[in-house]
Amino acid sequence: MANINEFINTAKELADLAGKKAGEAVEVSKLKINNVKINGEIQKTYEKLGAFVYKFRKSGEENNELIDMCVKEIDELLATLEENEKRINETRHKVKCPDCGALNDIQAVYCMKCGGKLQNEIEDLYVEMQVDSAQPEDDVVPEETKLEESNEENEERDSENSSWGN
Repeated sequence: MANINEFINTAKELADLAGKKAGEAVEVSKLKINNVKINGEIQKTYEKLGAFVYKFRKSGEENNELIDMCVKEIDELLATLEENEKRINETRHKVKCPDCGALNDIQAVYCMKCGGKLQNEIEDLYVEMQVDSAQPEDDVVPEETKLEESNEENEERDSENSSWGN
């Protein structure tokens, strides 16, 4: 009887996992479709901007306000596109390297392509939480001590990482 209950629980867990993965796939698909639409809007706005510049150059007129309006529209669309890409990466549990643009596992500390330090929002949030919940100022640790501790931690991590290669 215990085996049947264990089997049922495992089946439920697998069904939940499959449902979660399907939901993530739907979310990614929606974001990608939205990105295609945004890219189309960006292309149309670039064309409109080019037509305005050509028209103004040809006629000798100037209308910087209209050109600025197009530039602002393009910038807003690019920001939306970037936000969607960020959400896609989060859904896929990936983080983009700020140096080379390669996608890495969200838990990675360094880029697998270029070796650059990755920006990890979870790590940043943890640091912010530590700062917010810091002890009163009379218990503040001197900067030199913090640096020494940090250097010791880095040396320990480096020696652990180098042992992986052996």
